[in-house]
Amino acid sequence: MKKLYTTSLLLFILSISLSFAQEEQTTENRTTFKFGGYIKADFINTWYNNGQVSSTSPMKDIHFPAQIPVGDSENNYNLDFHVKESRFNFDVNTELLGQSIHGFIELDFLLSAQGNERVSNSFAPRMRHFYFEWGKLLVGQTWSTFMIVVVPDDLDFAGAAEGLVFNRQPQIRFTQNNWQFSLENPETTLMGFQDPGIVESEKEILPDLIIRRNFTFEKGFIGVAVLNRALNGKTTNTQETKTKYAFGITSGGKFSVGSKGSDIRFMGTYGTGLGRYTALGFTSAGVVDQDRNIHGIGSINGYVAYNHYWKPEKWSSSFNVSAYQAMNDMDLVSMEANETAYSFSGNLKYSPAPELLFGVEFIHGYRGLADGMTSGSFNRLQFSAKYSFGYKNSIANEKR
Repeated sequence: MKKLYTTSLLLFILSISLSFAQEEQTTENRTTFKFGGYIKADFINTWYNNGQVSSTSPMKDIHFPAQIPVGDSENNYNLDFHVKESRFNFDVNTELLGQSIHGFIELDFLLSAQGNERVSNSFAPRMRHFYFEWGKLLVGQTWSTFMIVVVPDDLDFAGAAEGLVFNRQPQIRFTQNNWQFSLENPETTLMGFQDPGIVESEKEILPDLIIRRNFTFEKGFIGVAVLNRALNGKTTNTQETKTKYAFGITSGGKFSVGSKGSDIRFMGTYGTGLGRYTALGFTSAGVVDQDRNIHGIGSINGYVAYNHYWKPEKWSSSFNVSAYQAMNDMDLVSMEANETAYSFSGNLKYSPAPELLFGVEFIHGYRGLADGMTSGSFNRLQFSAKYSFGYKNSIANEKR
């Protein structure tokens, strides 16, 4: 009897183990992944017409409008080599509860405060995307729903920075056909009364609300999005402010034109209190008066770009013009606050294979302050080389 009991127990344990093993194998078989990214080296020659940038300025790596030196009459030359834009990503899909769940992770090394060029040029990885999608739901960090993800095909990472809505942040997004609705991370940026310093608030009370509609056409697409947000927080003198609601509307798109592969890309944005959403945070969302009231700063910005494929089609070029204008209240805003920015650029790229690209690009950028007199500009010549790579585990697909 004891032997029969022991045998039965062993058989039971074995059956449970086989069941778990089968379930584990089934789960493995219904998961696929892709690993990819690119290696990109940039060789940047910059002529600053009105001063110089600090050793840690993002202007050394990318076009960053708020960091263009202003006021000084001295010209400065700077040469920078870096590979910080290089990135890698991991894309995974699993069949779960009758639906596909998709996750995406991506890292690069730009804007890293951990690292220097003294000996090893070691820089810390930076989080770009970390999100998953399940059915119509997206949760995690990725491009803001307010950003129409269409940018010029430039060698510079930021490209037409003044004209863009450019933002990645944590969010909860629901998609229904061509409509998207999202609640996104709130972060208010403020200037104090007659103070050009921008501070980040940590007193938000409501998430940023965004609604977007996408339109698809035979030769392209257009996206239109509206944003509503509550500005709240503290200024440098630690005085808590009163809540101010802000809004914005943006539209962007891409259309094929002319020869194969050529296209026109564009974006235009208007609003008040947009702050960090536009032009890489060129101005703050609002300014605080002496009674602790927040006044949203109005702005309008946009860009137009043309991407052309030459013959033979291994050669291509992109040309764009980009601009930003803040509507500052000079009774509240400091004369040293940012107000105007623009840039234009053009490049020539050679791609002997889809995975390989070499190019040269010229960009001119301008920054003006609220006093209407102080300004600065730069000219940049950039050479880039890029190798894109990727791998997909097709074995898992065969097992499914």
